[in-house]
Amino acid sequence: MTQPVQADEPDARIRLPALQSRPFRIFWFGQTISLTGTWVQSVAQQWLVLQLTHSAFQVGLVVTVQFMPLLVLVLFTGPVADRVDKRFLLLLTQVASLVLATILATLTLFHLVRFWHILLLAGALGLVNAFYTPTRQSFVPQLVPRQHLMNAVALNSAIFNAARVVGPALGGLLYAAVGPAMAFYVNAASYLAVIGGLMLIKTPKAEGAVETREPATYLADLFEGIRYIFRDVRVLVILALVGIASLFALNFTTLLPVFARYILHQQSSGFGVLLAFQGAGSLAGAVLLSFWTSREFSRRLIYGGAFGFLILELIFAFVRSYPVALLILFPTGLAATLFTTTANTRVLELTPVSLQGRVMSVYSLMFLGVTPIGSLLAGAVAQTAGSPAAFALGAGITLACTIAIYIWRMRGRRSSRTLEPAG
Repeated sequence: MTQPVQADEPDARIRLPALQSRPFRIFWFGQTISLTGTWVQSVAQQWLVLQLTHSAFQVGLVVTVQFMPLLVLVLFTGPVADRVDKRFLLLLTQVASLVLATILATLTLFHLVRFWHILLLAGALGLVNAFYTPTRQSFVPQLVPRQHLMNAVALNSAIFNAARVVGPALGGLLYAAVGPAMAFYVNAASYLAVIGGLMLIKTPKAEGAVETREPATYLADLFEGIRYIFRDVRVLVILALVGIASLFALNFTTLLPVFARYILHQQSSGFGVLLAFQGAGSLAGAVLLSFWTSREFSRRLIYGGAFGFLILELIFAFVRSYPVALLILFPTGLAATLFTTTANTRVLELTPVSLQGRVMSVYSLMFLGVTPIGSLLAGAVAQTAGSPAAFALGAGITLACTIAIYIWRMRGRRSSRTLEPAG
């Protein structure tokens, strides 16, 4: 029987135990470089679209097209992630992403790029990410022992948010200094790190994985994951919270370029610094969670992070000072990371290994797949009523829904305790 991934060092008391696994270290390092490149391109692409079109709606439209394949396909790519070699599938997606970034960079370098080119390439990248996202998330349990899973997810969140600090600032500076083409080439080169890392690591089956099982049809696999979600109310509630927040409130990257330019009167470098401050707060939250060893307060971290993030976003909608905006974005990023990272970890912990690809595909749908709808709505509201109104409306709707879900769950928990027999 295949043994689970073991840490290289025997002392499990180490504060960052996930890093003791060599496969996780290699994957983590490659992702650090690749994610930085992704944020470099994101900033440059948004600013390029704004420069080409002068339209908040079209900035939102690009994000919508990029994330639309996640919305449409991610439920169907989850069973694929559970059926095939995850490492090989990740390699294919990263090679495809490198090619797409190179095409965009070359079109931009030779001044051939048009808005429809960006839309087409964004849609193609979204198609790749529909396979990549659930596969990456369900790949992590193959790299670390199960008891170190929360540390691994928190460390992944840390590098994601470290990239949000470095990437936007670097992207804004590159755009201002040498133009967007170089930013796109930097992103293309960054994929080489994760491709090389995936070629180096060998991963045994994750702890708890099923060695053999009866053959099942593709649709049977799909519905098995969906049935599990509806059977476990804890997973269902977390997915609902994440989905509502992603639809209405977690759309900073769609609205921030418009807010930065027309409300705070900043250029591309100032926009990059705004994203960097939000990323710094998110990084601080991820670092805190990476040293967090107790699972007892997961529910409080999920709700506390959600409430904090939404209240701060409401306040941000009324800010007109650039320094004040920077100060508010730091705790906003911190609270959002406490919410999303703890939610991600809790869903993985609650889900059997054999179902993680399918359940994480639903999580990806809730976290990223609804982004096209949310971005389109945010862009439309910003186009007609301004980006501050879009921020306030999205945060207000999400806050009301989160309060309603919290009250419903608290009543359910009290009812369960009342029905328990005494003694």
